[in-house]
Formats: sequence, structure tokens, C-alpha cells
Amino acid sequence: MSAQSLFIRHGGSEQRVCFAAVVTAPQDDFLSAGEKVQLAGFKFAAKQESFRHGRLAAKRALGALLGESDLRRIEIHSGIYGQPLVHHPRAGAAQVSVSHSHGFAVALAFPAEVPMGIDLETVSAISASTIIPELGACPAELTWLATGGVDAATACAVLWTAREALGKSLKIGLNSPLGMLALAEIRSTGETTWTGRYLNFPQCQCVSRLKGGRVLSVALPRDAALSAQLQFDQPS
Repeated sequence: MSAQSLFIRHGGSEQRVCFAAVVTAPQDDFLSAGEKVQLAGFKFAAKQESFRHGRLAAKRALGALLGESDLRRIEIHSGIYGQPLVHHPRAGAAQVSVSHSHGFAVALAFPAEVPMGIDLETVSAISASTIIPELGACPAELTWLATGGVDAATACAVLWTAREALGKSLKIGLNSPLGMLALAEIRSTGETTWTGRYLNFPQCQCVSRLKGGRVLSVALPRDAALSAQLQFDQPS
């Protein structure tokens, strides 16, 4: 699957963003020499697979955004909180957000002036009894969990991915109490789609979607809108 190209509308302007989803990665011909060294440093096959999938998703998204067909020329380093840092002659202020879940990777490439974050979780892997205490859920979230008409595993996946997506957007990951990233409001926009606004970060919003047993959440500026839904059901 090639990257999906769409637009984010914000403040009267429209800017291009690119999304990619990967479930199988080819051999390492898309990696730079430095990334091959990094890959070789992982002891376990599962970590190597996760690294390949994530790098390929990120590079496909960035390649589409930057107009670069040779993915080896795009390098991704890690920042102080583990956030991806893009290195390419035409990268400018381009950024990328990446997420993995059970052999599946997604990535969203975007301009830095419209900060975004993405997170993906497999619903079947979410244990509501374990996750709810960790979330530090606020009253609005607890009410939604009880009355929103969404099964507990899916609801927890929405709340968890919303937090991770915001943490990535803010470049802090989950290096803060999870309750700080809580949602003040969640509303359904369709049978399997939701939007939310954040309790402590009112300038941000979250858009979540359930498809194929996975929840994908994107954090973005509150007054921004994507031109289409992200397609993550049949990656390659």
C-alpha cells in the first residue's frame, strides 16, 4: 500500500499530510546504513520486526510528503523523549508520528506548524480491568465509560490512544501522569468514530476510529480538520 495523501485544514490554510500503514516489511533495502546497524543491535526478532515495520511506515509517509522515492535517504533519529526526528535534505520542518500494535505499524507525516500525534491499539489486547486504574480517568471519561454505549475494551482503547496521541503531539510521550492527558468530552460522530477535547490542553482535540479490531487516534489542533479518514484496514 502506498501512502495516503490528504490535507489538514487549519486557520484558513490547507496543508498536505501523508499517512502509511504497514503489516509486512521487505528485506532491509529501505534502511540507511546507520539504521541497519541499529537493527542489528536488537537481540530479539520481535523487536527487529517492530523496528522494520515502524521505519517502513514512517519512511513511506515521509517519502510521499517530501517527494523522495529512495527511502534510504530518509533517516529517523530519536529525540530525548524518544520522539522521531527526521533527517533529509528536503525535510525542513517535516515531522512524523509512528505507532505499532501487534505486527502492525502506522505513521503520519505532517508540517511542524500543525503539530499532530498518532496512536494505534488492538482492542483485543486491551484489558479494561487493568487499563482503567492506569488511565487516571476524569469524571467525564468515567461517565462515558458507563453510559457511552461502547464496550469496555473499545472504550479503554479510545482513551488510551487519545492520551498517547496527545503525548506524541506534545513531544513528551507518556512521560507525565496519564490523568494530565485526559479527555474532558467525548462524543460519537458515527457508529465507530469519536471526537474529543482534552481537559488540560483545550487547544487540542482527538479524532478516534475503530476498524478491523483496532482503534486509531489522532491528536491535532482543536480548530483543525483532516480532509478524509485515515485508511488503516488493509495495509501491506
